[in-house]
Amino acid sequence: MPHSTLTVGNVEITVLHDAEVALPFDRTFPDVPLEAWAPYIERYPDAYSGGDSLRVHFECYLVRSQGRTLLVDTGLGNATSNPAVVANIGGGIDGVLLTELEAAGFQAKDIDTVFLTHLHPDHVGWNITRIGSQESATFPNARYVANEADWTAFETPLDSEIFGYDWWAETVAPLRRLGVLDLINDEIELTGELTVTPTPGHTPGSMSMIINSVGERAFIMGDVFHGPAQVTETDWVFHYDMDPERAGETRKDMLEWAERENAAIAICHHSGFGRVIRESGKRYWQAL
Repeated sequence: MPHSTLTVGNVEITVLHDAEVALPFDRTFPDVPLEAWAPYIERYPDAYSGGDSLRVHFECYLVRSQGRTLLVDTGLGNATSNPAVVANIGGGIDGVLLTELEAAGFQAKDIDTVFLTHLHPDHVGWNITRIGSQESATFPNARYVANEADWTAFETPLDSEIFGYDWWAETVAPLRRLGVLDLINDEIELTGELTVTPTPGHTPGSMSMIINSVGERAFIMGDVFHGPAQVTETDWVFHYDMDPERAGETRKDMLEWAERENAAIAICHHSGFGRVIRESGKRYWQAL
């Protein structure tokens, strides 16, 4: 699909679309009544499918900053790199991240850092390339950066206990064996313009990337939000939020920050970029 690129000061961010599926509201937001979705389906028709499902994008982000080339998340993957997840979430359809990367003018070897916003299985799918019994890092010149709290939360057998299928051994555990994984516990700078900061709740180790360049800001927020409706309905609980109360607090904190700084925001399961606006005292997502 066509690439969406945003320039923030001297930083360039390009959306790389890995996959898309429709997931029913009763699977994703089981406590939200169907009729409550009506105003958001009307306001954001491209975000929904059939009146009863989220149109879920699995987006990754190519970020260029101070001579560095970074990738945020690695998507769903394919039937070789992430078989259980492609079958259970992706409907058996392989993701296209690497094709998208090439269409944007880059190859896997050009990536020097892979920042994983969290270690859920639909964000780590292209971490590893597997040929027979041989495993290698898909991005061979990159360090992979993730939060240690998520390693503790999902390491086998916890992955299958939480999701009902195995995925950790194929996608995350090999990073440590290959010596390419940096686990962090707190906010760090990746470049002078890029900081990653904890935004917990969806998972204990969820993090967001803060872009701050020449007085302009943008936030790439992983799964802090699951679609534009949560920009307004911050208390709506996504099924896989591990700490719903904290997830809601994080959403409110990030919205206040984004509104105060007039920051562009990216939500990994919704297409493109937006900003927070106010109408009748409520916050809404507005696409850029």
